[in-house]
Amino acid sequence: MHRCSTMLSLLLLSAAAATQARAEGVTAYGAGLKSCQAFVVARDDTDADEVDFIDWLGGYFSAVNRTSIHRNNILGLTDLRLALERLDAYCRARPDQHFAEAAAVLVLGSRPGPATHVIEVTSYGSADKACHLFVEAREQKQAEFWAEFLHWLGGYLSGVNAMSLRTNNVLGDAELADAVQWLDSFCSTHPGTPFGTAVDTLIAGAGSPR
Repeated sequence: MHRCSTMLSLLLLSAAAATQARAEGVTAYGAGLKSCQAFVVARDDTDADEVDFIDWLGGYFSAVNRTSIHRNNILGLTDLRLALERLDAYCRARPDQHFAEAAAVLVLGSRPGPATHVIEVTSYGSADKACHLFVEAREQKQAEFWAEFLHWLGGYLSGVNAMSLRTNNVLGDAELADAVQWLDSFCSTHPGTPFGTAVDTLIAGAGSPR
C-alpha cells in the first residue's frame, strides 16, 4: 500500500516539477524528468528502476506512433531493446540531460526501413491491457502493476506533448492526479476497454478530466 501511494506521489511530484524541466516548452512526466545519468545508473546496476524507464518508453513510443501523421511505427525496424541501447549510448555522453529529451532526439533521428509500414498503429507496454487490470491494481494495491500503468501513462502523455502541433501540455489546466482519477472512473465502467484507448479518450476531452 505504501509503495503504491509512494509511486503516485513521485509521479505527481514529477508533474509538479514539469514546468522546470521542459524540452523547448514541452511538458514531460514521470521518468522522463529524470536525468540520463539516472537511466545509466539503473542499467548498470540492473536496478529495478530500469523497469520504470522501460514502462515510460513503452508509453512514450506508443504516443509518438499514435500522434505522428507520417508513421505508425516510429522505431521502424528497431525494437525497444535496440532503442534502449541507443539511449544508453546517448545518455552516457550527456548525463545531465533529461531522459525525455534523449527520447525525443531518438525519435527525431529515427529512420524506418522499407518494410516497417503497417496498417495499425504500433503500441508497446500497457496500451493493450484491459482497463479492469488498472482498476484492480489500484484497488488491491498491487505495486508492481500499478507502477507499470503509472509510468506508461507518464510516458504516453509526454509523447503526445512532444508530437502535438496544437499544445505542449495535453492536460491543459488539469493536474495529473485529475487524469488518474478520471481514468479510474472510466475504467471502472469500461473494464474491457484497452488502457491505451482509455487514455486516448481522456486526451480527446483534455483540459477538463476533473
